[in-house]
Amino acid sequence: MPTLEQVCKRLFSGPSWFLKCIIGALLMAVPVAHFFAFGYLYELLARARRGDSLDFPEWDDWRRLFVNGIPAFVIFLVLGALPMGIGWLLTLPLRFLGYGVFVYLPMVPAVLLAMPLTAAGIYQYQKREEYRDAFRIWLLVTMLRSSKARFLIPTFAAAGFIITVYPLMTFTLFVALAGSWSFYAAFFRAVEESRKSGVRYS
Repeated sequence: MPTLEQVCKRLFSGPSWFLKCIIGALLMAVPVAHFFAFGYLYELLARARRGDSLDFPEWDDWRRLFVNGIPAFVIFLVLGALPMGIGWLLTLPLRFLGYGVFVYLPMVPAVLLAMPLTAAGIYQYQKREEYRDAFRIWLLVTMLRSSKARFLIPTFAAAGFIITVYPLMTFTLFVALAGSWSFYAAFFRAVEESRKSGVRYS
């Protein structure tokens, strides 16, 4: 099974990964142009799902990036941003009770599941490019359960990276999504391959 360290070492070993992430960060900060950034992340996830080389591709075929970026962003909104938004709304009544940091407890499940759930949704969408595949919640939950909670490590790593380098928000978000989504896709693929071959993993 792939590990986060292995995926990140291969992904960030190229000489131009920093420049490519800067481009993605700049695009992500601009409305409408952010679809290009999500299309690029979509391609990274697709490469990991197919078992292709894990590295940052060139910024080209802009039309394809834009077209693929739309469903990637929609799935991100529904499976990632929406649950976190609901979690944040649930904290509002608790703030009047004076529980300190504990008022943010309703957000914990959403924060932990947002990235892997979005990656699982895009992973399923890419198979037939149908939105209904991306939002089959029980299938997505089964995919996360198959990881045996291994998705927690990249989730904590991504969250910690975003918080630590918060002033560079779009850059940290782009890098965090690139690394975590590539790992999730590689892991989901490994699980599927092991099931096809009848090999159990631990």
